[in-house]
Amino acid sequence: MRLALFALLLTAGIARAGVLVNSPVWVVALQCDGYKQCYASSNGSYTGSLNGARRFTDSVQASRFVESFTGSIRDKNPQIQQINEPVCVQPDANSSIEKNARPC
Repeated sequence: MRLALFALLLTAGIARAGVLVNSPVWVVALQCDGYKQCYASSNGSYTGSLNGARRFTDSVQASRFVESFTGSIRDKNPQIQQINEPVCVQPDANSSIEKNARPC
């Protein structure tokens, strides 16, 4: 009985597993002395890592962020960039997400 219940729970979890899809986000790249890559992390600070960059769901939000920059960040030639990041989503039965997508 326990084995059957365990098998049922295991297969139910697999059937509902998500898939990885690329999702667009926007970041603000800067030109910083001594950094190979540089991104705005707040309106007054920056980071040398894309992981620390502030992310936005659309370019309008990123533009508003740039408008709030302090002078020291504004002088670093801010450029809004769209990047894609993998996101785990739960496809529904009518989803057009590829059946061969990577599970997550």
